[in-house]
Amino acid sequence: MEPRVIELETHLKYIRRDMDEVRNDVKSIKHRLAYSAGGTAVVLGLLGWVANSRFDQVVTLLLR
Repeated sequence: MEPRVIELETHLKYIRRDMDEVRNDVKSIKHRLAYSAGGTAVVLGLLGWVANSRFDQVVTLLLR
């Protein structure tokens, strides 16, 4: 019975290690998504500001 318990403890240790890796990967993905969303919002905001401040020039360029 003792070898089976040791084997189960070993499997449990590997499962815990794998779960920790998965948690770290998910956390990393969440951070990357947050930074990407923030960067996209900043770029869109800047483009909107430029388009708003130069609206007449943008319209002239589009109509040519």
